[in-house]
Amino acid sequence: MKNIFFLGLVGLTTTLPTITNAEFIKDSKISLTTKNYYFDRDYINNVPYPAARDWAQGFILNAKSGYTSGNVGFGLDVLALAGFNLMGNNKDYAASGLLPVDRNNERPDQTGELRWTLKTKVSDSTVHIGTLSPMFPVIFSSPARLFQQNYRGAHLQFNQVKDLKLHGLYVDRVNHRDSTNYEKIRIGNINGRFKTAAESSGLYMLGAEYQFSEGVKADLYYANLHDVYSQNFIGVKTKHDVGIGHVLGDFRAFLSEDAGKELAGKIDNQHLSGIVGLNIHTHTLSLGYMHSLGDTAMPTLGHAEPAVFMDSISADFTNQNEKVISVRYDYDFKDTALSGLKFMARYSHGTDIEIPRLKGELFEEDSYDFDLNYRIPRGILKGVGIRARYTRYRNDLPNERIVFRPANETRVNVDYTWKF
Repeated sequence: MKNIFFLGLVGLTTTLPTITNAEFIKDSKISLTTKNYYFDRDYINNVPYPAARDWAQGFILNAKSGYTSGNVGFGLDVLALAGFNLMGNNKDYAASGLLPVDRNNERPDQTGELRWTLKTKVSDSTVHIGTLSPMFPVIFSSPARLFQQNYRGAHLQFNQVKDLKLHGLYVDRVNHRDSTNYEKIRIGNINGRFKTAAESSGLYMLGAEYQFSEGVKADLYYANLHDVYSQNFIGVKTKHDVGIGHVLGDFRAFLSEDAGKELAGKIDNQHLSGIVGLNIHTHTLSLGYMHSLGDTAMPTLGHAEPAVFMDSISADFTNQNEKVISVRYDYDFKDTALSGLKFMARYSHGTDIEIPRLKGELFEEDSYDFDLNYRIPRGILKGVGIRARYTRYRNDLPNERIVFRPANETRVNVDYTWKF
């Protein structure tokens, strides 16, 4: 199957010299992932919709070639996506992000797209041009729906020094997780945090990751959304054996300010966070804290998620001046009859929230999150993944024009990946 697929691609491209050599085909990897996803965010106040609700089936074909031989190797990656609406005409519900929605709030019966990425390799360093799914603190391609958000651009990764990775990235368009079209990149403007959801001509990023030891890793990143904002990131992750178990740490700082023409208005934010956990065999208990300082909220890219340590389900907890305490418990059933099952429970509480258009008022929000994740370890269904998530989210913000509204949310997805 590998030979047929990639030889077919060769016939469609003339940009890669001598592409049919052995390494190009032998080192290729092809996978097909099926994902069945049910999303139900049941709003408490029924305004303007009673819920955001969708059920969809997705197919993700990911074909990655090897590299041609020689000092400079070339390759080609192809991503094919197909999604199917399993709920029919559900225009009475708000968009969930699983499927595209038109002006009449209707979903298509099916959707799909084809994306490609050219790549080249010199020694251990690589360049990718085309469709990218960057997973960095300052530009994070959200994987939290049926399909992952992706961008159009170029990514250089330099791997010539042991324990050090250097990144250079430029993107000028984004393809959102519920869209089949590329569009200009915007700043996220949840709850009117900034003057406007300004769009930009592009974003560039520089970054470095260094593994000091087995238990200490540090990251430094800089990103600039042209004429909108710039952002520095400093992160340290630690893991230390303390006899009875391991102490885990994750500390992050985002330092952001407006840039160039200041298309989104003033931006001034310092977002500091840290989480410390104690892992004893199959149990992990963690305590985290986040604090947003400065004259505005923390800026993030539109329709994306902030790469803070707390992957909240129903809100981002990054409002202006917000202070957040989070307590989390994880249990791994690996030594029981339910090996393959993992459980997570978390409570998060944010206070002192400021909303620019509601000056002089302070608000609060909190969330109870539960996550069951089971990957069947053996038998005829080995590898099938079943994940169920539930959250109870509440805040005391006014209902009108508020993005994150009180809700009870359920997500269930079943996935399986074939590798060829």
